[in-house]
Amino acid sequence: MRTISRLFTTETGMTFAQWRTRVRIRAALAHLSAGASVGTAARAVGYRKPAAFAETFHRLTGQHPGVYRSRPAR
Repeated sequence: MRTISRLFTTETGMTFAQWRTRVRIRAALAHLSAGASVGTAARAVGYRKPAAFAETFHRLTGQHPGVYRSRPAR
């Protein structure tokens, strides 16, 4: 298992946990852009607590998910 972890980090430049978090936030973007609420998007990508999701989303994107959701489509 350690070999896989090291290879993953070498190939992606991040740990599996970091990669998984980014994948979850990217999936949440699709939910939010489709009009889902923050709570619904959080649950859809595996967060139990919308506050934890919002904190992670803000840390990675620089925006609160509610602000992203309210932006007009481009």
